[in-house]
Amino acid sequence: MSSQRRRQSAEVYRRRRILVGVLAVLLLALAGWLTSLALGWGQGAEESDTSETAESDAGEAAGEDPAGSDPEPSDEQGSGAEDAADGQDAPAEQPPAEPAEDGSCRTGDLEVRASTGSESYGPGFAPMLVMEVENTADYACQADLGTAEQEFLVERAGATVFSTAECSVSRESLPVQLEPGQVEQAHFTWPRSDSAQDCAEPTSLDPGNYELTVSLSGVRSEPHEFNMYAG
Repeated sequence: MSSQRRRQSAEVYRRRRILVGVLAVLLLALAGWLTSLALGWGQGAEESDTSETAESDAGEAAGEDPAGSDPEPSDEQGSGAEDAADGQDAPAEQPPAEPAEDGSCRTGDLEVRASTGSESYGPGFAPMLVMEVENTADYACQADLGTAEQEFLVERAGATVFSTAECSVSRESLPVQLEPGQVEQAHFTWPRSDSAQDCAEPTSLDPGNYELTVSLSGVRSEPHEFNMYAG
């Protein structure tokens, strides 16, 4: 009788030990799960705080206030925007599409060019000086092509040799209606004279390169180079 009770007690004790062991394992697993859950919550909170801090720093760097409102533009930024708007709104200046009120050509409507009848002249030959005037506007206009508005200027090494402005040539007006693209010419025969001495009489000039510049009503040409031999 007592032997049977002792066997049952040993078996019950063994079962209790197994139950205690299982409970211990479960408690350890539960403790580990709770620990990992707590660490996960802590990392999540740190990441959230870091993200909020980064967003706050970025907002401050961009000029936003903590409430998230848009920053007000500074005076310099506003002025720059207004200047840009003014530049866009200001229309580009367009060239006039018609002549002056009196129908005359404007200064920018005419192009004046200089040339000579030949590129070189030998002794005894009087150079033919040529003035060419072109209406470069898109409309017809009137220009005075007379001698009153003309000047033929011959220079050598930057020094004036001859100028019709210094000579007592006839000063006459010659109004001409120029169509768009129309070209007119004026000619002057230079007697190889020095206008500082005598406009009409040939004089002894040094051989070499000379430059002709012509002008009409203040519109001046580019210099044209030609050559003269001794004579």
